Amino acid sequence: MNFFFLLVRELKYFTNFQNKMYQFLLFFQPLMFLAIVYFLQQMRGGVNVEKFVVASALISMWSYVLYSSGSALIAQKWSDTLKLLIAAPVSLFQVILTKAISNAFIALLSMILSFVYARFIFQLPVGIQDYGLFFLSVLVLLFSLSVVGMILAIVFVAFQNVFDYQNLILIPVLLICGVFVPVDSLPWVFRAIAFVIPMTWGIQGVYETLALSPQMFTTMGIALLISVVYFLLSVLIIKRMEMVLRNHGSLGAI
Repeated sequence: MNFFFLLVRELKYFTNFQNKMYQFLLFFQPLMFLAIVYFLQQMRGGVNVEKFVVASALISMWSYVLYSSGSALIAQKWSDTLKLLIAAPVSLFQVILTKAISNAFIALLSMILSFVYARFIFQLPVGIQDYGLFFLSVLVLLFSLSVVGMILAIVFVAFQNVFDYQNLILIPVLLICGVFVPVDSLPWVFRAIAFVIPMTWGIQGVYETLALSPQMFTTMGIALLISVVYFLLSVLIIKRMEMVLRNHGSLGAI
């Protein structure tokens, strides 16, 4: 069993039509958000439709990563297979990294579906001026989302009622990270929190690329730098978890 085999298995699982929850997140949730944007445009007019179309795609990406990556380890814990992973011929870090990357790929698919729905079902403009730069900023955002997904997988393994916490942070994180309003317009307390979240910079990079802002490369560079710091931190924590599991047979010692 190697990394690519694990990656393909994860992609098959989360795109399987028997998996109702994730199919709703992937295929139907973008339709709901875009329907809101469509009727908002019809009723009020003068709405920045391009930004809201991208925002609906970002919401779909975040919710998918939150629920899939955030539940990665706790699902193993519930089924009592987490300890078996230690005996597997792959490291725990490799398993979590595979899940985070596969979820990022599917999050990208969610964004593409959102744009296809917007263009061909709702006839809404997407507003991308430079597809190359936009794709580059999306890759940076996907790296940030993958790292956040790894951190969530580590944090949520300590909670039994993980879905309650996921529902609780779904919208606040979107608000703090600047999906709906610019981070600079938030109170300083929330700005301080937002600036240490790698996803904030990834989202800002996507918006700046749409506007072809001169700061877009700087923002993407900051997003990569913070994401690398979180990535290294998550590696250390996962190694620690693996050592505790080997020594005690459970995570209760953490």
